[in-house]
Amino acid sequence: MRIYKGHGHAVTSIVILGNVMVTACLDKLVRVYELQSHDRLQVYGGHSDMVMCMAVHKSVMYAGCYDGSVHATRLNLTVNFRCWWQNCGLIFGVAEHLVDHLVSDHSSPNLQTFKCRWRDCSAFFSSQSAVRQGLPAHMKSHVETDSEL
Repeated sequence: MRIYKGHGHAVTSIVILGNVMVTACLDKLVRVYELQSHDRLQVYGGHSDMVMCMAVHKSVMYAGCYDGSVHATRLNLTVNFRCWWQNCGLIFGVAEHLVDHLVSDHSSPNLQTFKCRWRDCSAFFSSQSAVRQGLPAHMKSHVETDSEL
């Protein structure tokens, strides 16, 4: 009937909650889709390793990771934080998960120089020490001031 796209690796768990589907994936992300429109509503990150299993109870998602940890996160479809990085656009349900995404997926502490690709930002970090020290705080400031939908 329908194929839901957007997973980076194998899907390990699927939970249906009313009109949404919550999926866990080996790419360390949990995604929430609206069943009727098939739209991806949110992404949840912050997992320390691949998400091997997941359950939802009373609006709390419990994700079991490959490293043996279990992360409990409240699902809230009314709060959204958008990644405005060039060619990204993921929408996270938790601001801290967006910060983790920016630091781990859109940067590297080993870079000698770095240009921020957040919309309307022209920040440039001209040394490896500036990238390591200043970039995480810079990215966090974007999330705090310019990501909530």
